[in-house]
Amino acid sequence: MRLKIILYLIFTFYLVILVRVYQLAIKEHKHYSSLALNNTHKVLYIKPKRGIIYDAHNVPIAYNELRFSILLKPHLTTPTLQKTLQFINTYLPIDIQKVTKIYRRNNSFYNHDDIPIVEYIKYQDIINVMPILIHNPNLTIESDYLRIYPFKEVLSHIVGYVGKANKSDVAKNPELKYIKLTGKNGIEKQYNKILTGTLGKKNVIVNAKNKIIKELNSTKALSTNIQLHIDSTLQKFIYNLLKKQDKKGSIIVMKTTGEVIAMVNYPSYDDNLFVRGISTKEWRKLIHNNFNPFLNKAIAGLYPPGSTIKPSLGLVAIASGKLNPYQKIYCPEEIEIGHRKFRDWKEGGHGYVDIFKAIKRSVDVYYYKIGLLLGIDYIAANLKKMGFGKKTQIDLPNERSGIMPNKMWKKRRYHQSWYMGETVNASIGQGYVLVTPIQIAVNTALMATGKLPIPQIIRKIGDKYIPTRQKDVLTATQKKFLPLIQRGMWQVCNSIGGTATRHLAKLPFFIAGKTGTAQVHSIPQDVKKRKREDELAYWKRSHAWLTTYAPFHNPQFVVTALIEHGGHGGEAAGGVISQIYRKLIQMHYIQLKKHHKKR
Repeated sequence: MRLKIILYLIFTFYLVILVRVYQLAIKEHKHYSSLALNNTHKVLYIKPKRGIIYDAHNVPIAYNELRFSILLKPHLTTPTLQKTLQFINTYLPIDIQKVTKIYRRNNSFYNHDDIPIVEYIKYQDIINVMPILIHNPNLTIESDYLRIYPFKEVLSHIVGYVGKANKSDVAKNPELKYIKLTGKNGIEKQYNKILTGTLGKKNVIVNAKNKIIKELNSTKALSTNIQLHIDSTLQKFIYNLLKKQDKKGSIIVMKTTGEVIAMVNYPSYDDNLFVRGISTKEWRKLIHNNFNPFLNKAIAGLYPPGSTIKPSLGLVAIASGKLNPYQKIYCPEEIEIGHRKFRDWKEGGHGYVDIFKAIKRSVDVYYYKIGLLLGIDYIAANLKKMGFGKKTQIDLPNERSGIMPNKMWKKRRYHQSWYMGETVNASIGQGYVLVTPIQIAVNTALMATGKLPIPQIIRKIGDKYIPTRQKDVLTATQKKFLPLIQRGMWQVCNSIGGTATRHLAKLPFFIAGKTGTAQVHSIPQDVKKRKREDELAYWKRSHAWLTTYAPFHNPQFVVTALIEHGGHGGEAAGGVISQIYRKLIQMHYIQLKKHHKKR
């Protein structure tokens, strides 16, 4: 009996072994083969070099410079950490106290990645000591690239900058976990996916010590360069003009078909500050600057358009059939609505005025009467089609739409009714009306050609040209009467009494345009005689506008200037715009053909 029990136990034991061998060798073979492969097979990710940004003449305006970083293994004990840092400091001076804080801040039980403690070391500073440092088992040295912006403040609002990818960025694009940098503003943000590129991969076999013993296959990291329409030479010229004269504001130079070749804001900031991580002191200095250097005023600054709105409103009125452009309308120094007086800018008024004089002399009372004739809803609906109160769709982030108010807008926003006096204010680009400089530039192109362009910064992605687009927004009747408005805009810059003739009439070809003086401070009703702009405190002075196109007979370029608290548009911006047009001639953007020259 005992023998049977013993034999039974032996049989059972061997049966269990056979079953387990069967499970391991046959049924679970794939599972354990996969585990074994994972223990030896490793995927290494290769960071792409960020795409270069070029200007219109292939000058690099954002590029990469080779740098190196030192990383330490996680979970080092305090003695090992200090010993390793002392070792590094022997050959490459570092701030031990500072890097210790960096290491401890990033070291956690859950972190298994090497921790960067010193980044962006120059090639010449590390190349001679690298062979010594890499023998320390607790550290690694990785090559990396530092993003460089050679034009600093001159192009910062256009180019933007890169910064460290945060959790939100990584959630949207998991590859940023390895790439680490992402576009944060400007073109760097707008075309981030193209500039970032895609990770390369290297499949390797490693041993138990994590040493690569064989490379199986690999794919290259890829990224794409881009080219802009921006001319960095022209951009720098305009920036220096504003800086030298200390004129705060924005200037846009755009082809009438939409290609933006310069977009300058002054003051500005150095985008290189953000690449390594801006200090608290530098950040506070930027955001507490009263002149707002961080704001891209060209696309996100909101200002009353003042009289720059008048050519478009004149066209709307004529095309409506309610205004005879040749009829002379009496324009006294003020009109009264209710108990409020709405004044003209000229003491004594302008007398009898037709549409040409109304544009040339910027007659406020003439436009008050147009506003009352048409009503705010009709005005808003038509001017919105002409580019006001909506985004231009420029290929830059953070563009604002501005405000082109109507009765419903006020009801929704303020829960109040619309008043007739508000229509009068809106008719001269005041009151609730707010625009961006890029909207004025686009609208000026519409007045010049009859087509509304979509402004565009990008010229090429890789080798592919990106075409510009224009929209046909004018009615047949509006197109028919557009030459009348153009004639009035010509008189602004060339005819005696025009509000911008002082500087622009001296150019070798004809320019058309419109000035604007946009009040930011209301004038009490009991004040009979206005102070001159230069007699007012800076923050109470009007914003100065001057928007132009040229050559008049073959419109190719729009130059729009906004000078913050500059006073009168012709005086504040005329000289600057005149110099810009001369620069365009010098740079051969404008060819002085016979039909362009003045006779």
